[in-house]
Amino acid sequence: MTAAHWFLASLPVAALSLIFGGHWFGGGLLLLLSVSRILTLRSLPALLLTGGLLLGFAGWFGWRQNQLTQHKLSVTTPLPVTLRLRVQPDSPVIRGSGYTLVGQQLNGERFTVHGTLHSASELRQLQQLHRPTWWRVTGQASGLLPAPNFNQFDAAKYWANRGIVNSLKVTSVTRQPAASRGLTWWADTWHSWRSWLIRYCEQLPGALRVYALGLFPGSRASEAPQELAGMQQLGLIHLFAISGLHVALVLTVAEWGLIHARLPREWWEWGLLLGLPGYAILAGGGSGVLRACWMRGLQLSGRRLKVPMSPLGAWTGAFLIGIAHNPGLVFELGSQLSYGLSLALILLKNETPRWRELGLTLLGLPSLLSGVFQWHSLTMLANWVVVPLFPVFLLPLTVLGTLTGSRWPVITNWCAGGLAGVDDLLRRVAALPGNVAFGKPYWGIAVAWYLGTWWVWGRPPQQRRRWLVGLLVSYGLAFGGIHYPLHGEVAYFDVGQGDSILIRTPGNRHVTLIDVGGRLAFPQPAWAPAQPMTYGAEHTSVTYLKSRGITHINDVYLTHHDADHIGDLPAILAAFRVDDVWVSTGMAQEPAWRRVVARYPGLRVRPLQVGVPSPLVVQHPFTVMPAENAGSLALQGTFGGLNFLFMGDLDQTGEQKILAAQPQLRTDVLKLGHHGSKTATAANFVAQVKPRLAIISAGRHNRYGHPSPETLRTLQAAQLPWVSTQQRGMIRYVYRGQQGVWQTKLNLKGE
Repeated sequence: MTAAHWFLASLPVAALSLIFGGHWFGGGLLLLLSVSRILTLRSLPALLLTGGLLLGFAGWFGWRQNQLTQHKLSVTTPLPVTLRLRVQPDSPVIRGSGYTLVGQQLNGERFTVHGTLHSASELRQLQQLHRPTWWRVTGQASGLLPAPNFNQFDAAKYWANRGIVNSLKVTSVTRQPAASRGLTWWADTWHSWRSWLIRYCEQLPGALRVYALGLFPGSRASEAPQELAGMQQLGLIHLFAISGLHVALVLTVAEWGLIHARLPREWWEWGLLLGLPGYAILAGGGSGVLRACWMRGLQLSGRRLKVPMSPLGAWTGAFLIGIAHNPGLVFELGSQLSYGLSLALILLKNETPRWRELGLTLLGLPSLLSGVFQWHSLTMLANWVVVPLFPVFLLPLTVLGTLTGSRWPVITNWCAGGLAGVDDLLRRVAALPGNVAFGKPYWGIAVAWYLGTWWVWGRPPQQRRRWLVGLLVSYGLAFGGIHYPLHGEVAYFDVGQGDSILIRTPGNRHVTLIDVGGRLAFPQPAWAPAQPMTYGAEHTSVTYLKSRGITHINDVYLTHHDADHIGDLPAILAAFRVDDVWVSTGMAQEPAWRRVVARYPGLRVRPLQVGVPSPLVVQHPFTVMPAENAGSLALQGTFGGLNFLFMGDLDQTGEQKILAAQPQLRTDVLKLGHHGSKTATAANFVAQVKPRLAIISAGRHNRYGHPSPETLRTLQAAQLPWVSTQQRGMIRYVYRGQQGVWQTKLNLKGE
């Protein structure tokens, strides 16, 4: 049985993964194509191998999915629990005064744990963990919430692929040491070493800290998104643990040293083989790390057992092990890049450097566009320059700076400065014209691009150019379809306890945001580690707009000055070009708002009240008022044959003013004021405007009790159906012409 037979037999397993992941059509099509290709081989062993793998993996996927379903708790109703969890010392991740970790019960079930530190001594205890501990935790357990917005990263799927479906919010905790016995001793030892390595790397300065944490223990520094922004934009992030490139380099260096130490080959090969699982733990166990370790382990095993294994055979074995370990592997960007690019390096090894580099770029492009929605035209050049630089400059500089540490600070700081210089250069290059905000292609098109690229590279070089032009034309057509869609939408983002609404007309001719979400920033205690400022919109509205290929927002309306409506404005202004920011006349005069505006020279702010023309009709306020709930903007517009009324946080007094001014006011869709609070949505207001649907934007388990029972009784008495972001996540009305359909991201109502 050749490596090619094993490789072909692994493709139906990938198809099964797609089917169990919910992509029935794509998985079924890939299954049909791959099995048909295997049948053309007319090889009974290959057919038996394929059948055996299909039966085995179908049984495994089905059993695993059933186990996770049985263990998953309710998402909407937290359960009071007291659990005893075993926690590895490298598991806690501290962000300010909060922390997250993964703990495991005696029965093997694991939870993500979220807690708050209450003193500097608690912080020190957590930072100084160096061995496994038992945590007796009292708190609220619930199922992990799926991504509440379209095109948002789905943490619930990510953790489910790793066998975790429940989360625990800590109320109180006590800890005691855990003994290491038998098989646990080996893993515990490596986890302890990793915890020491993380603490050591966290003391390094500047960019060196980011590189050392990412490359050695596979940990993510809090400032990594800012430090590596240029690398991210240029599509070079695979140089880190995402690809496992550094793992191969480390193992190659280790082998070189052992050979030159003149140790018997069988000794050190067995030693490396036995040490690889531990090294995978030490390096963080990411998809790229595991792939690299499994590939090297299979090759070493083949060498020791006198059964040589080709790179393709090792890749196939690593893929089958990887997909058994993580059935969602084919859906994750890191895994796609790691496995996809390593396969490309194997199969394109005989190509000329120019064709190989172009092939690698095009094979990684569908994953990048599906995951980060953009591509830089300088990516090929950056790969051509930086990838060879990685093993001869970036990695040695990181190793040298990490080894010198605090003993030789001059060398350490020099290394940190060198890495910072590279990052700064990459940011400057990424800022050059050429960044293409492509948007998110339909997943089936992305798969077709990937398979089509392999097909093109399967042609003789003299025939490729013609097919390559066709492939690039398909990218152009997809780009046009994303940027100039035939449909428009009105979308209510799920931003937790806050408001943010998108209005996008067909062809993206006019893009409007009403409020931008945000959260109250509670001051961190002085003893808490400092953290970079982050914004929830970066994961909700910003992500969604970028997935739609949007780079330009015509209008941003800020209904009033509460943080849950305007707190994430910096994220919007950093990510998009904004023409006009509309605020009430009262808010425009507030000193706090003027200080915000002063930070953005050139920002055009337009004061607004009833009677001032704007793209949306203003229904409130009528005069200059403080930008509190009572002075909130109320806006109205018609899209896709429906009339929408957006009430911000306006209270019942404001509603009565609107009724008095416009007795004939009507609407089809009413966004309730103040998140469904009892201070808004008066019964006579609902009776007069006669909406056909009510929308409520409120956070899950919010401390205010929104929406209030009184408001829900008002809606029930008026026989007015309502939809809430608490239960349905993002709510959107997608229209074409005068007709449209309502879509929601979640359905937690009947859970």
